[in-house]
Amino acid sequence: MTITSGQKVALRRALPQDVARAHRWLTASSLTSSSMGAPWFAERPIPTIEQFLDRFPRHCFDGTRPFDGRALVLSSGAVDLGILAWRRIDLMRDLVELDIWLAGVEFCRQGIAAEALDLACAWLQTSYGANRFLLRPSRRNVRALRCARRAGFRETDFELAEVLGRLGLDASPYRDAAMLFRILPISGMLLPSREHELWVFIDSEFSSLEEPTLLSFGAVTHEGRTFYTELKHERPIACSAFVEQSVLPLMQNLATPRAEAGRQFLRWLQALADGRAVRLISDSGFDRWALGELLGSEDPPERAVWQRAPVAYSELDRLSEELRLRRHHALDDAVALRCAVLGESACALAKNEAHWAEPRRLAVQGD
Repeated sequence: MTITSGQKVALRRALPQDVARAHRWLTASSLTSSSMGAPWFAERPIPTIEQFLDRFPRHCFDGTRPFDGRALVLSSGAVDLGILAWRRIDLMRDLVELDIWLAGVEFCRQGIAAEALDLACAWLQTSYGANRFLLRPSRRNVRALRCARRAGFRETDFELAEVLGRLGLDASPYRDAAMLFRILPISGMLLPSREHELWVFIDSEFSSLEEPTLLSFGAVTHEGRTFYTELKHERPIACSAFVEQSVLPLMQNLATPRAEAGRQFLRWLQALADGRAVRLISDSGFDRWALGELLGSEDPPERAVWQRAPVAYSELDRLSEELRLRRHHALDDAVALRCAVLGESACALAKNEAHWAEPRRLAVQGD
């Protein structure tokens, strides 16, 4: 399945059957000696298939955990040209580390890799809410440096040890690694007309920023219909101090197994869409992650797209206080976001909607 394409290259999701050749292209191609192995890169030995899968686990090739890593195949027509992969999407630090390798030297000097990097960065921002990207090639790999710079990556001026610490990165296998970043601006994302779409504002609560586990998920349509669920877990979840103090006391003991909660949301969404396209809107990439966790899928539901509406936390705080909403409750935060995006008319409507009235707070699940 092609997810994005440019003038020279298209990107499709890698499949389990791509593992062997992805490993072969990295470790046994005409380009291998320019990035790993003795004599020039003795500090980075050529990995076995087992070592390759340590760095790019099976989920990179089956899509089961896209926020923990995913591989894409570069292609042109019927010819496959190489692999682009990302490691964990670190939503807390807004950082994604990328790797790219071509299948052979015959595909160099054509701008293929640079275009693939540009396409992947734009797609990752649109699809998952990531804005900052990192490449760490060896300075001896002149081709890789030239490609990265052509794709808009620039080297940091900070000390590498300081950057590694601040960004929680492991050490590079290269003794002379360059750290090249590309930062995409967060667009205001003017939303199109909702005349023929169902807009659904979503929010989620999770255990911590560092190692999130989904706790609850809320949604409200532009028409005011609501959905809310809390996730049942088989074992206790370790939560941050903030979540313990500000989120858990607001939860409503509505625990539902994840698979059933996902089915409930899809049924609710389908019924309200009534054939219309759906736009799922959130203020954070964490909510895009939560959507995938809830549905067990790397894609939004059929005929639905996700879009980020970057609203300041201070504005959501203000609206929550004005509308007497519970801040850091997934449904109420979705309501606040709806008001922030739609404006005064939505705020006036929310003040009068029975859904938010205190006596009826327990009657909002899948309404």
